[in-house]
Amino acid sequence: MPIRYLKTAKEMLARGTPGYLVFFVTPYCNCRCAMCFNARVVDEANRRKILTLEEIARIARNFPGLHYINFSGGEPFLREDLEHIPALFYRYSGTRFFTFTTNSSLPEITEAKLRAICESCPDSWIRINQSLDAIGPEHDLIRGKPGLFASVVDLNQRLSRLTRSHPNLSVGIVTVISRLNQGREYGLLDYLYQNLFFSDYGVLYARGETRDPAAREIDARAFVRFHGAVRSRAKRRPEQRGLSARLYTALHQTAGLLLIKVITEDRYVTPCQAGRRMLVIDDQGSVEPCEILKVLIRERKSSLESSDLGNLRAFDYDVRKLLTTDHSKRVLEHIIEHRCYCTYECAMAANVLYTPRLWPLVLKNFVSL
Repeated sequence: MPIRYLKTAKEMLARGTPGYLVFFVTPYCNCRCAMCFNARVVDEANRRKILTLEEIARIARNFPGLHYINFSGGEPFLREDLEHIPALFYRYSGTRFFTFTTNSSLPEITEAKLRAICESCPDSWIRINQSLDAIGPEHDLIRGKPGLFASVVDLNQRLSRLTRSHPNLSVGIVTVISRLNQGREYGLLDYLYQNLFFSDYGVLYARGETRDPAAREIDARAFVRFHGAVRSRAKRRPEQRGLSARLYTALHQTAGLLLIKVITEDRYVTPCQAGRRMLVIDDQGSVEPCEILKVLIRERKSSLESSDLGNLRAFDYDVRKLLTTDHSKRVLEHIIEHRCYCTYECAMAANVLYTPRLWPLVLKNFVSL
């Protein structure tokens, strides 16, 4: 394993294509979360022309050296052929790190698909993040789906058992802090540590154009205090994490601390790697540097006319061709020259991952775990 990490680190510093991908594999979702940043897409899901498995295979064949994929949606596990997608990138792109975010609404299906993914990508690290924002009916209300909290608990128990037979699987729990649950987050923190199975716990800041605009009305100072409480609680955990899980935790803790500066000081803290080291591909094959830039454009916080780099269907499913267009180059140059910054957690994680001067901070957090 350590040899793989050294090889991966070397490849990161000499890249020709992005190594970090956020892939929205489906627009369909069976929840209607008040703080959802992707509500526009979810609401028009039936009108979208979703990438087929064959098209995704072509993308994977033309995406060399892709280290990490974060599968998102919609609800990823609603996609019937989801279990076949990671294996395509595992085989053709050399991807060895996969993350899935789930609302946990499909415990039995999710368990079966994860088992298949773990077995088809044996030399990989697979992470599933369960979303949990409150306890009991309050969580159901925030997520717009009755009975969802019970499904979270059911899936968590299944995942606990699955990790025993599939050591390449890691489980995390993530809470989106919004106006809807702020003030009750400490009770949730206690509940998690007393009742659920997970390697680590993360908190996100509600962002983008949320379904309920009021969801973004957050007390930043209270968020910072809770973020500190989460880190402090994690250090007291007796459970032992594997190497990959510890690295993941250290990376995201480092990103989280940088995001705290962005949130509290509203300023640029590190060069953004979006578009150069990280990309977002949606369910129709459209490519953007990140999820937030288009929101900044709509809110007139960016002078760009569009953050859309193009659709892979128009470039023979080859991300390398798409990134060489004059438009793509202009967008990526804009991000650098205008010192673009935001509270997008995946973008900050990519910034940490591909900025060597930040690696000592990751090592510091790694050692402290």
